[in-house]
Amino acid sequence: MNYFFLESQYPRRGFISGGTTFTPQLDMNYLAIENPLPEGTTAEVELLSTVRNLKVDYFETITGTRLVSDRFKTLLEEAKTNAQFIPTTVCYHDGRSVEKTYWLAHQLDRLDVFDYERSEYGRKAVIAVSVQQPPRKNVKVVSRICLHEERIGEHEFFMLYYINIFKPIVSKDFYEVCRKHRLNLNVTEVGNLSI
Repeated sequence: MNYFFLESQYPRRGFISGGTTFTPQLDMNYLAIENPLPEGTTAEVELLSTVRNLKVDYFETITGTRLVSDRFKTLLEEAKTNAQFIPTTVCYHDGRSVEKTYWLAHQLDRLDVFDYERSEYGRKAVIAVSVQQPPRKNVKVVSRICLHEERIGEHEFFMLYYINIFKPIVSKDFYEVCRKHRLNLNVTEVGNLSI
């Protein structure tokens, strides 16, 4: 398999998360926003009390935001991803600032590359028909994922469209670049995902 899900749970560190607030305040739930955030938007993340030492380069929050370190942001920009990066202040539960600089990665590319024939998921017959006869139904329960890799093209960092999995995907080649730069990322092979 040539693609990996980015995980917010790290071996020996556990689950990394927190809550996000925006300035100016959003007028809808963050996950429902499909457009770029207004120019000048900033974010603040307060980590859960279980997070005492943040040394990772990627994590997600309970509010659905995805945070990348400054070094990870630089590599994503070099790979020409279409994400919008929002300046973000991250602090521990006790108010201390974290050691690294983080950015909220907003509006990641969404690709319609889920292989409906080879993947295993709930309501397979009904959902597969909706691909040919809209309206499209979202896949909510997945036990095995296969991708149409030939449709992905040059995308190195993206999300799946019509699938209720909210983890970003990185290509194997891009993940190798991240490893060479010694980024602290945890990944799961897309083909080995069992939910």
